[in-house]
Amino acid sequence: MKIKNLKSSLLICSALLLSTANNNFAAIASTASTTITASGTVVGTCSVTAGAMAFTTLSQSGTTVITSSVTPTCTNGTGWTITNSGANEGYIYLGSNAALVGTSRIAIPITVSSGGAAFTLANASTGKLIGTGNGSAQEQAGALTGTAESASGKVAGVYGGTITLTITY
Repeated sequence: MKIKNLKSSLLICSALLLSTANNNFAAIASTASTTITASGTVVGTCSVTAGAMAFTTLSQSGTTVITSSVTPTCTNGTGWTITNSGANEGYIYLGSNAALVGTSRIAIPITVSSGGAAFTLANASTGKLIGTGNGSAQEQAGALTGTAESASGKVAGVYGGTITLTITY
């Protein structure tokens, strides 16, 4: 009986050994993680347009007043300031010839409509328009007022000039 038990034990051991030899035990998985830091910058940009100051017929007996709208377009959240560049502090010239003086030049001092501060380079600390962009055009209707002096004694003709605005952002 011992041999029979021994044979049975050997047979069982052999079967177990064969079954484990053909098994692929899965390896225990390990994990690790990390993060990616993402960043970017939105650069603020601005542009500005302005409506014409078309005085049409200038008065011979008094001043002629007109306004101009100014429209800044800036990236959302971008602060802006609009000033006079100083290239022309407020004159129109016969035939748009900026070299002319005296009776061929008409003063048109420009002021900021709200508050009346002179819109000149020398007065840029108070004579300015300020705001914050919202990503769209922001019309400042009638923001600047031009007051043409009396045309009395001036040479007859068509007068013109260019006032350059500067937007800082």
